[in-house]
Amino acid sequence: MQEPIPSITRVYDAVLTPQACAGSVSGSAITDSQLSSCNFLLDKNWGRGLQIVDQGGVRCFEAESSKRRVFQVQGKSASDHYLVFPEHYCSCQAFFFEVVGRSEAPFCKHQIAAKVADTYKRCPVTVVPDHVLTQILLEA
Repeated sequence: MQEPIPSITRVYDAVLTPQACAGSVSGSAITDSQLSSCNFLLDKNWGRGLQIVDQGGVRCFEAESSKRRVFQVQGKSASDHYLVFPEHYCSCQAFFFEVVGRSEAPFCKHQIAAKVADTYKRCPVTVVPDHVLTQILLEA
């Protein structure tokens, strides 16, 4: 019996895990093989997501008690920020049009940026009271 083809999400997660980066030379850098795989799977959004990470455009908020985490990712202008749950949601329009509506991409660039920044510890984590995290979610 032939094994099912893994989903893009499963392959993406396998490439971008702390265990995968542990096999790299420095232990925290993306290898050429990982870059090639992600570029093939994620196309234009991969490069755009990496650019956001390089510019320091990702912040993480973690609730003090519940340990829930949400990411704030910068948009095109410094005043644009999007609420992101890396695997499931982004508040940007591209997420609704490209990812949800037309299924043209598995993730938007903001989701990719949040996932990469979190996996490779490239974003500041701000611990906030749970009610502050609730307020961040309500304002998005």
